[in-house]
Amino acid sequence: MRRTQRRTRSARYGVATVELAIVLPVLIALVFGAIEICQRLHVKQSALIAAYEACRVATRPISDTDDVQTHAETLLTQQNVHQATVKIRNMTQAQNDLDNIVTGDEIRIRIDVPWGDNTISHYVIGDSAGSFRVEAYMLRE
Repeated sequence: MRRTQRRTRSARYGVATVELAIVLPVLIALVFGAIEICQRLHVKQSALIAAYEACRVATRPISDTDDVQTHAETLLTQQNVHQATVKIRNMTQAQNDLDNIVTGDEIRIRIDVPWGDNTISHYVIGDSAGSFRVEAYMLRE
């Protein structure tokens, strides 16, 4: 009897080892995939918040293009968003600055962010292609 039980135990250990060898890579891929998705969502949301807050600064009567640019870049730096491009546009007058802006003009803040510099996957698989864009619009007060 004892001999039969030992064979069954060692057979169970062998099955558990095979199951672990099959399932563990899948679980690791799922965990790292979830981390990558969450990191990309965080970067996109951080850029959207920076665009909205910069647009809010641009609506103030005493703000200028440099103030808005600095505010957006500061927010992006605080959230560790790298290599982002901030573009400010007065949509009503079709100008790329806020120099001649008047009350009621529409302001657009556009932020372009490359994925490669803001995710950990480029260290592993060399994913440097692709970028995304967020925009915020408001009217000057």
